[in-house]
Amino acid sequence: MIKSFQEIGKLQLEGLSDSEKRKKFLETQTILPNEPNSDNDDADKYREIIINLDQVNDEIEIKSGDELYEENREQFFGFDLLGRRSKKIYFSCNNLYYHLLTVPQMLDYIGDKFPESQFKEFQLLLENLKDNFYNTHGKKSFLKLEKFKDSTADKLTEYLDDKEINHKNMQNVLEEYVSKDILGSTRKNFVNNLNIFSLKINDKYITETKYNDDYIDIVYFERQGRFFDQSEKMVKEYALCGTCNEKKLVTGKIDIPTKFYVTSSPYFFENLNDNNAYKSFGICQECYQEVMVGISKVEQNYYGRLFNRLRYYVIPKNINKDENYDRALEIIKDIFADQPEGDKDHFEKFKNLKKKRNFKMDFLFWRPDQASFIVLDSIDDVPYDDIKIIFRSLRKANQDTYGHESDVRNYRLYFNDLYWLLFPNNRSHKNPDPKLYRKEMLNLFDSIMKGKDIDYNYLIRKFITILNKRYYFNKKNEKEVIAHPLKMNLMLSWLNQITNLKGGYKVREGSNFTEIEDADIRKFFEVHSETYEDNSYRQGLFLLGVLMNQVLKEQQKENKSANILDKLSFDGMPVRRVKKFTKDITEILNIYDKYNVNQLLHAQMIDRIQGIENSSLNKDEVVFYILSGVSFGRYLGHKYYNNKKGDEK
Repeated sequence: MIKSFQEIGKLQLEGLSDSEKRKKFLETQTILPNEPNSDNDDADKYREIIINLDQVNDEIEIKSGDELYEENREQFFGFDLLGRRSKKIYFSCNNLYYHLLTVPQMLDYIGDKFPESQFKEFQLLLENLKDNFYNTHGKKSFLKLEKFKDSTADKLTEYLDDKEINHKNMQNVLEEYVSKDILGSTRKNFVNNLNIFSLKINDKYITETKYNDDYIDIVYFERQGRFFDQSEKMVKEYALCGTCNEKKLVTGKIDIPTKFYVTSSPYFFENLNDNNAYKSFGICQECYQEVMVGISKVEQNYYGRLFNRLRYYVIPKNINKDENYDRALEIIKDIFADQPEGDKDHFEKFKNLKKKRNFKMDFLFWRPDQASFIVLDSIDDVPYDDIKIIFRSLRKANQDTYGHESDVRNYRLYFNDLYWLLFPNNRSHKNPDPKLYRKEMLNLFDSIMKGKDIDYNYLIRKFITILNKRYYFNKKNEKEVIAHPLKMNLMLSWLNQITNLKGGYKVREGSNFTEIEDADIRKFFEVHSETYEDNSYRQGLFLLGVLMNQVLKEQQKENKSANILDKLSFDGMPVRRVKKFTKDITEILNIYDKYNVNQLLHAQMIDRIQGIENSSLNKDEVVFYILSGVSFGRYLGHKYYNNKKGDEK
């Protein structure tokens, strides 16, 4: 995977001079501003916070700057620390309190890392700033209270409330002052939502002054150069780079933020030394730069959430500069996250893309873990063309079932339904914990991407479990679940096209002597022939569900609290109980005067369930196929109602 990152980074740097590459490298390492959501009531408060050291007026000013938008990233030129013990040397960073330390620690850093004469003029500026605006005691420092503008100093004094003026207390009162008096929040820690804090000199960024080159050199050394300092024992002058396989100056002391390092070699571990060299390899400066630029590109542009929950990076492979893959990957991320807007199905989103060479991609799933993250799984070498086939098949399942009906959104199958129909969610469980089932979700996603076997009985069992939970979680509101069994029928047909459904899906059993008269039901069985063809028992249970829906409609008209679904245990029904259940439903049909008008359909149902007690159907399948008929009956009512409205127009 390191090679994939390098490939992406190499494309980003191609054609640039050494100085341009260095600038590009640093820009890709800068902080991405924490842009607020459009529906955030405090969106107007998400702005850069500026501490201006005004040498002309000999005072410190605090104010808000530009909005935290991605397009301002290059202007802010801010960096986060590479480690908790790193010096706070950045004039734009992601923490307000760092600027209580920035100037003194920058001086310490220069003195520790560089020859005395290298940045003499810049050091002189820093010494003047330190002496004039900072109180420094050992490793701790803070801005002088008396140097703040009068109104600001008065407020800070008020928030101090007779506490000692020291580093910790100044940190707290600055946060409260910025939150309340600069941003206008009622919360004294609101500032913690922001991630761009800039230290300006005479109202200018350090990069707008004559010290720009010195500052860039120092930042570049911290972000890359120090890892290749030949005074370091883990730097080898002539050794094999594990990425490009050439002998160059190589380091084992690196700081890559994504701690997984899966490569074409076994694994890549940081901090190469004599003791762990047998299990690791080094990296040269050019490859390190390309890898870091590639990682930044992936983190910024190729980050997604499967089902809007599981974090992943999608990493394109075997790409070239002549093709733009960003749009294709953006569409893939959108589809895997949630259903599309309106009634446009997934495959439609690919139509406007120019035909692309069949590049491959890796999916890396992870969860955050303090400064690093833990890899949950990786799915490698997924061809772009295979993903198109997956969504073409999904589109076909919807179109074959519903034709070109526009008003079937509730019944249409979306990729995101894999989550809502099969896994605990906030409509089925209170506070569902994704840690308990994310491995199952990833296994299912892997099977879909790779066309592997999926157990049919596992899918039915998962579906019935979630349907049961959702039905009772929502106080037996059948509207919550009525469309789901029909969606699940589409899912079985779709998954059978793109994977291999095993475990009894293609069982053929039972017999019948009557034909299905209803054209809609007959067409449904034909479209989903892999599920229903030559399986009379499944057909019979489906027809039983269609009849149950006739009663359910009448009960809903009467606004009854109990309904016919209460007769059906979502915990499953053994095949030996089907005949007794059928008899009960027949009696209810008579009570509601629905038997005579549905006598033919009832006869076709009875014909198909003869001998069902000897079938291979398990208890979950019995309930599923009955509910499928109920769901289909409800869909037909929806369809006829819309057709009637259309005719009246």
